[in-house]
Amino acid sequence: MRTIIVASALLMTALMASALADDPGSRCASGADGRSVAASEVSKGLEDLGYRVSRIKAKHGCYEIRAVNDSSFPIKATYARATGELVQARLR
Repeated sequence: MRTIIVASALLMTALMASALADDPGSRCASGADGRSVAASEVSKGLEDLGYRVSRIKAKHGCYEIRAVNDSSFPIKATYARATGELVQARLR
């Protein structure tokens, strides 16, 4: 019984550590040359995919975007300002 509890505790610790290491903010660091992609370019890319962008907020080296698709599903997406690549997306 004790072995099962210890193994479960170790597994939970490992899962939590990997979740913390994969923080979206860690992937939003500024580029080496200090350049960034314009918010309008990121917004245009989403609009080309069929989303209506309602808000773009620059925060911690990322763009936090709220948008709605053609089926009225709201999303919250995070894009890296330095590269313009999608870091994280989820339904709101």
